[in-house]
Amino acid sequence: MIKSGHTSIVRLAVFAAGFMMLLSSCTIERKLASEYLKNRDSEAVLLIRPDFIYKEGYKVPDSINVESIPEAERSAKLLGYTELIQYLDDSIFIEGYMNGLVFGLRQAQYQVFSGQSAHSFLLSSSDRIILNLAQLEIEEYYIPVEEQASFSDEENYSYEFDITGVNINSWFEISGMNRNDTSIRVVYNNYQVSDHVASEYRYFAISGEVKFLYHVDSLQVYDLYEAGWNAGYYNADNFSNYLLNRYIRDNMPKGKTPGRIFTLERETGMLRKARQRGFIEMQ
Repeated sequence: MIKSGHTSIVRLAVFAAGFMMLLSSCTIERKLASEYLKNRDSEAVLLIRPDFIYKEGYKVPDSINVESIPEAERSAKLLGYTELIQYLDDSIFIEGYMNGLVFGLRQAQYQVFSGQSAHSFLLSSSDRIILNLAQLEIEEYYIPVEEQASFSDEENYSYEFDITGVNINSWFEISGMNRNDTSIRVVYNNYQVSDHVASEYRYFAISGEVKFLYHVDSLQVYDLYEAGWNAGYYNADNFSNYLLNRYIRDNMPKGKTPGRIFTLERETGMLRKARQRGFIEMQ
């Protein structure tokens, strides 16, 4: 009994020490985040847009052997099987994406400059950051959906079908002109949209019949233009949060690394733990 009690005390002590270390780390991170926001000067951002979009189609009919298509022709061939992105106008999509990005950055209090106003950007006395949308890629593919239901121990039902999904993949190059660190950092983010599905199983007690009913609200090309604007707006937040969390990481005490990622709520201005990772820094 004495040995068991001693073990319990040791475990409690270890838990308490671990909890205090976690609390201390969290306090340090929040302190650095508050410090960054308090001391943040006016920042000017020069946006550079891509000239075109890479498009990849993955809706391959079962009758097609992808490996038999010459690699140089494969991308164009498979794009022809897509229902949406082959009809997407690059210029319109990029314009909408950049408009969403500009709107989001200005809401976050950045001064935003485009390529046409690069001279004004260079004359700005603010901290200057170049945000280059180096590559934009859109993928169209099938998403398998399986709906299951059980009405008794012996009656299990399953229905499978495919819907359309579209990924908007963004690679940004971030560099600061007024900082000691002159390196270029590459970050990545994915934004996804898909068909909307409403479905249900109906059980008819009198006949014992089970029917699966569903309706697919399919994506249209104009939905992708809206998604492009949303992706740009979303990545404005990711950019702002990236700078915040980079400051925390660079200023943590020696030997310590952040245990969480913070986000700044646009509406309230409050810091909170991020639910999503945001930008992924490429190695």
